[in-house]
Amino acid sequence: MSSILGAILEAKEKRIAEGRLDFPGAGQAPGNGVAFLEALRRRPRPGDGRPRPGDGRPAVIAEIKHRSPSAGEILPRASERIEEVARAYRRGGAAALSVVIEHDFFGGSPDFLPRAKAVSGLPALMKDFVVSETQLDLAVALGADAVLLIVAALDDGTLARLHRAADARGLAVLVEAHDEEEIGRAAAAGARIVGINARDLRTFRVDLERMAALSALLPANVVKVAESGIRTHADLERLASFDAFLVGESLLRDPDPCAGLRRLRGENPVRVKVCGLTRAADVDACVREGVDELGFNFSPRSPRRVSLETARALADRSRGLGVVAVFSGNEKAEIEDVAAALRPSAVQLTEEPPEGLELPAGTELWRTVRVGRDDLGAAASWPCDLLLFDSAPGGTSGGTGKTFDWNAISGSVRERRFAVAGGLGPSNVGDAIRAARPFAVDVASGVESAPGEKDAARIAEFVKAVRLTRVEKE
Repeated sequence: MSSILGAILEAKEKRIAEGRLDFPGAGQAPGNGVAFLEALRRRPRPGDGRPRPGDGRPAVIAEIKHRSPSAGEILPRASERIEEVARAYRRGGAAALSVVIEHDFFGGSPDFLPRAKAVSGLPALMKDFVVSETQLDLAVALGADAVLLIVAALDDGTLARLHRAADARGLAVLVEAHDEEEIGRAAAAGARIVGINARDLRTFRVDLERMAALSALLPANVVKVAESGIRTHADLERLASFDAFLVGESLLRDPDPCAGLRRLRGENPVRVKVCGLTRAADVDACVREGVDELGFNFSPRSPRRVSLETARALADRSRGLGVVAVFSGNEKAEIEDVAAALRPSAVQLTEEPPEGLELPAGTELWRTVRVGRDDLGAAASWPCDLLLFDSAPGGTSGGTGKTFDWNAISGSVRERRFAVAGGLGPSNVGDAIRAARPFAVDVASGVESAPGEKDAARIAEFVKAVRLTRVEKE
């Protein structure tokens, strides 16, 4: 056992003996070990051929971790950012979360887990150095769906006993091994999920090739999880024999963990905004499919206009997705009143902002560039946070559901953060992304069955088309 692991276990046993595990009060959502297990099974098991949850792309257990003995601080201000990161992981396509709650060496806290699970809705692994059934009780109290048992930290009898005790509590168990001998011990303990850690706890070196070779020693009916040292989609491809991948540091160090997770999974990270939402079921579909922004239209000109009361009720279902309040032909006072009450992440204006417009702190200003009406070159210098290019044939105000020449976006305009709208749907959004290379795409009628009534299947098709779009490097 390494000196670091020994020190961690000694500190953990001391906390347990002193009763310092910080049990939460009541009210946590109950855990579901079966849900965690099934979230990792994205491919048919040998011989059964049954469909599995997910989209067939890599199942990633995305980790939230403040620091580690080997890497130092990984997530600054972790306690303030739990919800932010958990939401980003959900949008990025994580299958589950791993939340490190260990206090002394990793800077974790038990309250991290229920907070992350509540905002993401994802199954959650309590990542700790478990040596006692008291910690399993803590996991249940936190609403965890799974726990980690490290073979190197436990003798055979304790490993088997804790595995049985976790099973009895309805918890899934990820059993972590580092070498051939530990894989055998994990199997003897009845492990159904085995994580092979590429980081040797004695040297803290990472060896992905050795991890890939070790996976061949696992029985076919075991869910195989690759842990540590995974940074790129190429790493996932090298480790194709695994069912799932536990990744933390590389995602947490990315300025945009959601985009980082999408790139890791081999997906296009372009953000998706669905505009003109009017119904709760459509918001739920957007949350389910990993949409990034929800657009609520307050324009008196739009058949998708919603009241402030409706927008607030729909925003409450959004699980923290970005909310964009869209205005065209509205008075300054109405824009300010809605923004103050709704607190959107962005206000989108078709016309030039009214003089003296005041928005809540932190609210971005998005400007619609009407292609066919506005001077695109002049738009490059407009003072705003994002330019949204929309078709405006015949001098209209946009929102026509018609496409434009995406190659018209060029020069200095492309140096700005911008989005593309206008006539997009599942069949052409990939072409728009390849031509314009936007930060985001915006869809309304392209995923509707009627104005304001979205089609869940078309939302799923649209998001999938975005994620699978391949763009050649410039």
